[in-house]
Amino acid sequence: MSAGELKRAAQLLGVTSTTLRQHGWQTASAERVEAARASPPGWLSEARERLRQKKARQRQLRDRRETAARLGVQARAVKERGIGACEVEGLLAAPPEWLGAEQARQRAQAGREAKDLLRRDLADALITSVHDGWFQELKRAAGDGERDAAGARWASEAGRARREAWQLVEELTPGQVRARIGRERGAARHAAVYRAAGLLRRACGGGHG
Repeated sequence: MSAGELKRAAQLLGVTSTTLRQHGWQTASAERVEAARASPPGWLSEARERLRQKKARQRQLRDRRETAARLGVQARAVKERGIGACEVEGLLAAPPEWLGAEQARQRAQAGREAKDLLRRDLADALITSVHDGWFQELKRAAGDGERDAAGARWASEAGRARREAWQLVEELTPGQVRARIGRERGAARHAAVYRAAGLLRRACGGGHG
């Protein structure tokens, strides 16, 4: 039997096709499906109830997230206070003290997350150039001693780049940080193109274009 047939049977019975397979369903004739619908076995009733409860929880979580987004707070605050969607307009019209505090907490959390993302992006951009220099030096290394020395030196440079990213995000505006990320990525692309062009010239047997 095709997977599509089993899926259609599962839809008619209000369960998943996986549940049917777990209970030995390899065929799903119209007669068999109708018999199960008319007189559901215990496992089918239990599976339907589990699926109903799962969907109810998913709807509840979705509604809670949507309510929290409308209020500008975390879903945790909505859950703790048992707030429903029908209460949002009233709360926004006359915000209680707790709502203002939760909104401020959410803004602070969003700010921290935005800073963390900028730090990661800037650190990645700065470390890309470090790794490129490291790789180029390793290619020129004459032996294990030189490779180990280069590794130690460039590992220190990578750490410095991470610290620089942290400091710059604290000192600069988000727009300035994004501009710096753009410059670093642009420089990395330019360097890659330059090296590729050099390799192509050598492959063609000359130093001219």
